[in-house]
Amino acid sequence: MPRKVGPHRAGKLGFVIMVAGLVILSYSCSSMPKGSRDAVAKKNEAAEYAKLADGFYFAGQYASALQFYGEALDGNLSVDNVEGAIMARSSLGRVYLTMGALDDASREFGDALEDARVYGQSSLLALCLSNLGELRFAQERIDEAEELFATAEPLAADDNATAALVAHNRGMVAKAKGDLAAAEALILQAAAANEKAARWAELGSNRYVLASIANARGDLPGAILLAEKALAADKAAENIPGIGADLQALARLRRRNSEPELAFDLYRRAFGVWVGFDRVDEAKACLVALGELAVELGKDEYAKRYAELLGRLGG
Repeated sequence: MPRKVGPHRAGKLGFVIMVAGLVILSYSCSSMPKGSRDAVAKKNEAAEYAKLADGFYFAGQYASALQFYGEALDGNLSVDNVEGAIMARSSLGRVYLTMGALDDASREFGDALEDARVYGQSSLLALCLSNLGELRFAQERIDEAEELFATAEPLAADDNATAALVAHNRGMVAKAKGDLAAAEALILQAAAANEKAARWAELGSNRYVLASIANARGDLPGAILLAEKALAADKAAENIPGIGADLQALARLRRRNSEPELAFDLYRRAFGVWVGFDRVDEAKACLVALGELAVELGKDEYAKRYAELLGRLGG
C-alpha cells in the first residue's frame, strides 16, 4: 500500500528519444518488415516512459509521474500491447491513490482489472486485484479489501514481487483488525522477499509498518530500530517521500522515548523534506512539534522562528 511515497531528471527525455532512435536504426538493415520495426520501437519507447515515470513517482513528483505514465499508456495502446497498457493504467491508479484522488484511482484500477480479466495472465490479474484492494482499504471498506487480497493471493504464487505485495496488504488488513501477530507474520514474509530481491522502496514500506506494530505493542526500542531500518531502505531506493515519513516517525518515537534533542533534529530534517515537496500538512505537523520541543529545550530563538513559519503556513 502506498505509505508515503531514484529521482530521474527531465534531461532523460532526450535519452528516451535517443533510445527509440537507436532501436529503429538497429533494425534498419534487417529483414524485419517496417511495420514490425515501428511496433518494437513504440513498445520500447513506452517502456522508457514508464521508467521515467517510476523515478518521478519515487521522487514525489506526481504531476510528472502522471504525464509520463500517460505517455506510456498511449504508446502501448497504439501498438495493442495489452500487458503494457494494463501496467500503465495500474501505475496511473497508484499515483492517484497516493495523491488521495480516489475517484481517478478507481477509474484507472477498474479499467486495468477489466483488461486483466480478459488478458488472463494470473500474476497481472493478482496485481490488479491487489491494487483495487488498496483502494478499498483507503476508502475504509476493510472487508472488501480483505476479500480482494484473498482472491489475489493464489494468483500471485508464481510472481515473487506481487506475492510480497499481497502479503504486505493482507498484513495491513490484519493490523487494521487488531491482529498484530498475524500482521507481523505477513509483513515479515513480505520484507524477507523484498530484501532478498533488493526491492528497497517496498522493503522500506514493510519496515515502516513493522515499526508501527512494535510501537503499538509498547516496544519503543524495537520500533526505533525498525524505523531506522526503514529509513536506510528508503535512502537506498531514493524514495524521498518515504524518507520524510521515516524521519517524522523516528522523531515521534524519539520524543516518546524522552530524547528531545534527537527528536528536534529529526523533525528539522523531516521538515526540510516536506518543504521540498510542498507537503503543507506534514510540514505544519513538524513545525508544531519543533515549536514545542524548542520551548522544552530552551531554544527561544528557534521557538520564535518556528511559530512565525507556522503562521505563514496558516497553522
